[in-house]
Amino acid sequence: MKLEPALPSRNLTDGRLKVVVFTSGPLIPVNSVFLERLSKDPLLDLRGIIVDEYRRPRKNLAQRVLKSLREAQESYEAFEKSTGVPVYRVADIHSEQSLKLIRSLAPQLGVILGGRILRDTVISIPEYGTLNIHKRKVPEYRGGGPVGYWELLAGESSIGVTIHYAIPRVDAGPVLAQATIPIEECDTLESLQIKADILGAQLYHDAIRRAASGLRQGAPQDTSRGKTFRAPSEFKIWRLQRALKKKAAERWPSQQSRPSVVVQIRMLVQYALILPLLLYYRNRFTKQRQAPISMFFYHVVSNSPLNHLCMPLEGFVTQVEFLRRYYKVLSLPEAVERIRSGRNDEIAVSLTFDDGYKDNTWAIEYLKYYGVPASFFVSIGHVLDRRAFEHDRRLGFENAVPMTAEDVRSLVSGGFVVGSHGIYHEDLGGLDPAATDRVLRESRELIEQVCGQAPEHFSFPKGQRKAQITPKSFPLAKKHYRYVYSAYGGYNFPCKGKSHFLRMPSPSDVLELAMAMDGYCGFRQSVAGNAWGLAIDRLPPY
Repeated sequence: MKLEPALPSRNLTDGRLKVVVFTSGPLIPVNSVFLERLSKDPLLDLRGIIVDEYRRPRKNLAQRVLKSLREAQESYEAFEKSTGVPVYRVADIHSEQSLKLIRSLAPQLGVILGGRILRDTVISIPEYGTLNIHKRKVPEYRGGGPVGYWELLAGESSIGVTIHYAIPRVDAGPVLAQATIPIEECDTLESLQIKADILGAQLYHDAIRRAASGLRQGAPQDTSRGKTFRAPSEFKIWRLQRALKKKAAERWPSQQSRPSVVVQIRMLVQYALILPLLLYYRNRFTKQRQAPISMFFYHVVSNSPLNHLCMPLEGFVTQVEFLRRYYKVLSLPEAVERIRSGRNDEIAVSLTFDDGYKDNTWAIEYLKYYGVPASFFVSIGHVLDRRAFEHDRRLGFENAVPMTAEDVRSLVSGGFVVGSHGIYHEDLGGLDPAATDRVLRESRELIEQVCGQAPEHFSFPKGQRKAQITPKSFPLAKKHYRYVYSAYGGYNFPCKGKSHFLRMPSPSDVLELAMAMDGYCGFRQSVAGNAWGLAIDRLPPY
């Protein structure tokens, strides 16, 4: 533990709000990003982070193992080194030694970021008080429990996120900011936690910035309303989560076609048998600087079962967190540059979305918050006239609506790449050359009108060899776009001047994703020479 704070190198008389963060436990990604943003905010002077290392009740071994597998953890020491913000680990934040340390930092505002309930001796030290984030509505839902637990049991239509001043009574202090999140039809405790984490971090940062600008007056709560809830048992949480997942499986088209447990076990055994060959190729590719780059395409991420292409938010986030943890996630231009250079030293991945569905809102917010690059191939005609996609209408999915033009512009301003997916998701293999040329040219022009810049990337709708990608359609696509993408699978090995790139459908779960990132293309195909898509790589695009 650091007993005395190091003298900050920054000027402390510049009018910035002096902030100290109180937290405990490991540094999880959502908090790491939040703290990094505070450290870079020109309105704030983050004086230090106090990590309370009190002994919390230990969960059983199985719970600890599962938690460690699900949650990536980052290092406070690495954060301190990268930002210059001092981190102080204390055995007990309520001890006199810790209180002396906090006073020496002369904070004007305290910020609570998880941990146990703090006593008044701590929260009263900052000049303007201490803020806390509570991922529920107040005063209706004060107290503990997983995000959304009590609201789901009560049949609420939304959950809340609240920024309030900490006082001795639990979650009863004056409210500085509040926001609500609608509960979707197939939301789970996991999906609501993800949404509350993202919105909560943004709301918290905004509230702290407002406090730095002098807007520090909170609205008092009517504590006669609502109640203070005690955290439910692990069994009750598990029971509700199981019921929610069962409900989602019954109503979700894409979940109903998932393989059985027997099929999954057989697939794992086959994967284990072929794994030595996959690892041999992987090591060889890396040593030769010929490591392939995988490109996955998703369609819509939502907890409303909009269509058969829809993936739940928690499933998508689990996949992206796996990729962020073990691989380099590249933007499409970065991936293209590496492939076209003819050299690549590491297995990497790029994420894309097809069609341009509006209900990717939370997936986009998640990607933006964590700085994960992605690209969106939009059918611009559907965007402009707001007409549902034909493949959805044909199957009766009327609620899967396209983005608006403003949504597409916000993607560009948010740092995402926007490419073309035709005008109305045309099957270019069924059109004559003149019509194909018109679709390719006009889709490019329309996207340029909406975004202010012409797209360089084109993804064939449906994108199958010899069906949509033909000897006639492929040269026309290359005529209008620098880079062309298919959808029939495969890996992208470095090749100088390459302009056609292979993409794979989004995996159904993280296990399938992990196997795909190891070059597994199915047992029979791998044995037959298509491990790492080597057979596909040798094929022409049509």
